[in-house]
Amino acid sequence: MNNNLENFLKLVSDKPSDLIKKLEWREANQSWLDRSALVAIKILSKLRFNKKENLKPSTQKELAELMNVSPQQINKIVSGEENLTIETITKIEIALNITIFEVNKNQDFETSMSMSY
Repeated sequence: MNNNLENFLKLVSDKPSDLIKKLEWREANQSWLDRSALVAIKILSKLRFNKKENLKPSTQKELAELMNVSPQQINKIVSGEENLTIETITKIEIALNITIFEVNKNQDFETSMSMSY
């Protein structure tokens, strides 16, 4: 066998790749992943602003403490791939004094329902 081919085969894994599954999952979940990424950007921007202005929270650790969650949870959120609950979004909004999502309270229910179909 060719020496280059032997070297190449040593580098190739015997395990099947799950890349296709990951890509399919990403495509199927793209709409909320996009929003999650925007939330992450908003959080990181506010933390950076707070640090510059010497305000708290200015770090992910401080945010975690305010929200009563682990720093690892905040890290997941700011990775932009966490499917957040309304409860978690509200905790973030309170801790950072920001608005992430706003529901239009002036729009009547009938109009709202007809627009969603």
